[in-house]
Amino acid sequence: MKQIICPKCGKSFSFDESRYDHSCHISFICPTCRKRFVTTLAQIDEAHGNDADTSLGYITILENAFGYRQEFPLHLGDNIIGRASKGTEVDIAIETSDMSMDRRHCIINVKEKGGRPILTVRDNPSLTGTFLRNELLGDRERALLHDGDVVSIGAATFIVHIPGEEDDEYFE
Repeated sequence: MKQIICPKCGKSFSFDESRYDHSCHISFICPTCRKRFVTTLAQIDEAHGNDADTSLGYITILENAFGYRQEFPLHLGDNIIGRASKGTEVDIAIETSDMSMDRRHCIINVKEKGGRPILTVRDNPSLTGTFLRNELLGDRERALLHDGDVVSIGAATFIVHIPGEEDDEYFE
């Protein structure tokens, strides 16, 4: 996963760079302002110093009204997750027409301890709640996330990916 910054609005979004050759031109449409622009992986690496922050983990949206897969990297601190909507500031804007997902639905907090990411999730609060492993999170409840955890917000479901935790045995 690589981050790219829109030249018009300055918002960043991510894409899977493994699908593209290093020298080919890639066309993007900014999910925030809808500006279309073209760049190459070499230009992205040059502009950002190869600083894609996948070491902290990412989420993969599996089910949504559009029916296509979306991936978003996570950063240190609070990652506010919600439905993409013009004028709403969130860190992870999920493209969906699902009105049961709030514009600011839940928050994943990322901390580092001993060089490893520690992720927790909490509801923002939202109208329909946040479900972790099919269990509704209570008001102000924080739950520890593990690699492969399934979180549901509205009609969307996402999987949490935490690098380095795939080998850990936490379900003994």
